[in-house]
Amino acid sequence: MARMAAMNDRQQKDISQYNAEIRELERVYAHETKLKSFLLIKLNDRMEFEEQAKKEEALKVKKQGKKSNAESIESYEVAHLRLLKLTENGNLNQLIEDFLAKEEKNFARFTYVTELNNDMEMMHKKIQKIQNEIIRLESQQKTSQDDNHSVLRQLEEKLKKTTEEADMYESNYKEISQTLDYLKSTVKNLFNKINCDATKIMVQLGEAGKVTDTNLPQYFAIIEKMTNDLLLLESYRRILDIEGVEAETPPPFINPFWGSSALYRNIEPIKVNPPVFGTDPFSDKLEEMEHPLDHSNLRQMVLSNNLKRESRIRDSQPESTLKRGII
Repeated sequence: MARMAAMNDRQQKDISQYNAEIRELERVYAHETKLKSFLLIKLNDRMEFEEQAKKEEALKVKKQGKKSNAESIESYEVAHLRLLKLTENGNLNQLIEDFLAKEEKNFARFTYVTELNNDMEMMHKKIQKIQNEIIRLESQQKTSQDDNHSVLRQLEEKLKKTTEEADMYESNYKEISQTLDYLKSTVKNLFNKINCDATKIMVQLGEAGKVTDTNLPQYFAIIEKMTNDLLLLESYRRILDIEGVEAETPPPFINPFWGSSALYRNIEPIKVNPPVFGTDPFSDKLEEMEHPLDHSNLRQMVLSNNLKRESRIRDSQPESTLKRGII
């Protein structure tokens, strides 16, 4: 029962909602119908008004056309009278021909002026182009001048440096020339002092007995040969002196070219005593020790053994060796 009552209530609600929607739709439909009829009435009234306005405008235009036609006819008549006054004999064709001829002349002049304007414009463009080219060339010229100035400065600096180097080389050349001249004079004096034979040099073409850059090596060769001969003679003389003198100690070597070689002291022979190898000095002491040795005990044994060895070496050396060692 409760379910049927709920279904009835729901059905009543649906019916009431449906009726409300139907009434709302009817109201909207009635409103739309009234609005449509109102718009139709207004549209008809407007169309009638527009048609009436068009008719009035057409009548007005027609009236103005008639009036303008009358005015244009009058204006044409006035213009014709003026043209007749302009003609000398009342011939309008001649006036028209004159007018056309003048128009042709004016057109020709206009064409000529247009061509002149075009030519002037082209000339202006060429002038502008030439001016731009002049500006570009001036900038290039300025740049090239700057480059030339920089290159010129570099060349001047290089020339200055080269001049300084040339002066330095020239001064070095002068010093070397002075040294070479001094060497030549010294070689000439030495050549004459040791009585060298210059026959081989003098027989050559162009030789005048002077030491030059060309024959300087030849002078050196002759001096070297003469020096070797003198050394050989000196060696032979000393051998003869040694054979003639009976002595245990040979005479000291005295170089004829070294004046202080006679002051050298003769080297005395040194007698070297070989070391004496004996039994191991630590064997007896190690056998006497009953406990392991530490670092201090080992150090003491080594020091005592070194002292004994030094005293034994001093006792074995002769007195002469001891004196020489003290000196």
